[in-house]
Amino acid sequence: MNLSCAIRPASDGDLASLLPLFRDYQHHYGQLTSAGEEQTRAFLGDLIADPRSGFVLLAVREGSIVGFAAVYITVSGLIAQRIAHLGDLYVAPKERRSGVATALFDAVSQEARSRGIRLVRWLSLSSNTDLNRWYSRLVKPAGTFELFLRPTGAP
Repeated sequence: MNLSCAIRPASDGDLASLLPLFRDYQHHYGQLTSAGEEQTRAFLGDLIADPRSGFVLLAVREGSIVGFAAVYITVSGLIAQRIAHLGDLYVAPKERRSGVATALFDAVSQEARSRGIRLVRWLSLSSNTDLNRWYSRLVKPAGTFELFLRPTGAP
């Protein structure tokens, strides 16, 4: 684990520093995102301001944010309880393979557990083979799912 990297919850004061890294993450997925900078700023601000909806954890090294995990609290009818959906996990390219992602992943589980949430779920594109190999080292995959997205036409 990377001991020189601190993991902490994001606050309103982190928004300006977090936004460029979050935008890099969005650009990484290209055609899957259509959110602009102001929409993303508002989205992150709302998430940080309302702990009932989720949380953002930051990986910080030498005063700079080098990674983040954004988690959304939702429910699962299958297990009839609240779950933590790890929607977004990103580490700056120059910081990868240094333990930052593992530290964030572990901190997500700890935060969920502290909230009485027993399950963290996430999705990963099958084409993201390096990331999926890393995830498979952390936990055994639950199975294979197809992802379907249906736009509603709302602005």
